Amino acid sequence: MSPPARPKVPLRVQIPVYGAGMFSNSMTDVGTVVLPIWLHGLGASTAMIGLVIGARHILPFFFSIHGGALMDRLGARRLMALCSGLSMLLIFSFPLQTWLPLVAVLQMINGYCASMGWIGAQTAFGKLLNSNPAYAGRFAFGLRMGSFIGPPIAGFAWDNLGIWGGFASFAMWSAGTMICALLLPEVPGTRAGGPRPFLARDLIPRLSDYRAAAHLAAIPVMSVVLVVTMLRVSASSIQDSFYPVYLQSIGMSATQIGLLITVASAVAAFSALAVGPMSHLLSPVWLLIASGFGSIFFVAITPLQESFLSLAIVAALRGVCMGISQPLMLSILANAAGAGSLGVGAALRTTANRLSSGITPIAMGYTAHFIGLQTSFLVIGALLIVLMAAIAIHVWRHPHLARADEDEEPAAS
Repeated sequence: MSPPARPKVPLRVQIPVYGAGMFSNSMTDVGTVVLPIWLHGLGASTAMIGLVIGARHILPFFFSIHGGALMDRLGARRLMALCSGLSMLLIFSFPLQTWLPLVAVLQMINGYCASMGWIGAQTAFGKLLNSNPAYAGRFAFGLRMGSFIGPPIAGFAWDNLGIWGGFASFAMWSAGTMICALLLPEVPGTRAGGPRPFLARDLIPRLSDYRAAAHLAAIPVMSVVLVVTMLRVSASSIQDSFYPVYLQSIGMSATQIGLLITVASAVAAFSALAVGPMSHLLSPVWLLIASGFGSIFFVAITPLQESFLSLAIVAALRGVCMGISQPLMLSILANAAGAGSLGVGAALRTTANRLSSGITPIAMGYTAHFIGLQTSFLVIGALLIVLMAAIAIHVWRHPHLARADEDEEPAAS
């Protein structure tokens, strides 16, 4: 059944939403270029570099739900602008620091501010763009383009303008999120009938928000999306951590590795634009599951490839699957959450992402230690595919889940 028609949204509203998503989602990619090089120059050990880089995930894991609830209560626009502005100031403070424990604390706070920008962009997408799959494809295209252009800009700035130039490019991404947030209209549908002033008590997490998030996660189609998200992110975590290691072990140069990653990102950006038409031909839930299968499968078979051409083909096919699955996750999740809980819904997805991003590399590392890197790709990939198959069987046995994004009642706010 085709999804119901949704009203068109003016470009003056669409473009700031796409821009906010592009800048906020690719903050990590830009920081990945600047921060490790700077830390290495300070003489930090590899363990300390890992600690500082990983510190950005700590606060988002514990407090994303609190932040998402604030988005629903106070409005996404103001919080996005506030957190992105604070992130910009924090980034400019990094080069002034020499005590690494303080750097880790700054990274932890900056990670949360950047995460709030991304949660706000997802909230704005759901409320201002009506969770439309066609708009979701354009939104995902912007996300991929941010990851595509951000790291080269940061690298160029570092090489030609030095430390401050590199960090300025990093801060420019926070500034981009803030400017796009300010260009947005106030996000409608907030709780209590509209935005209210920020109060000191809003800083304190509420147990009721976490209970509401648990109830939201229990909605059947929301559970499906969250599990698919975790499995998909698990495959991405393997790609981000051990993919370059494997490629280097078979003699690929750094330039070739970079090209393979670029191929996947570029193909993902353009395949995202096909989501709108494809969602009219196949249920978005089944399309999400199928593309999730593909995104895992094409990571798992990496060690079966040895030539650059075969690796490039596999990378491109994975890019297709990633480009299709991301906008579907955003669209289905927003529909399932309902207008009053989009912030919490986005925060649930962020929390699931952080959990998978933390667990999978550790599990992969231990598996590779005992059975070898190449075999670990196949073993972990097979496990993820089995879990995805279980989700597919569950949806097949409950056909209403495949239609939930079209006709299910939204979650109570």
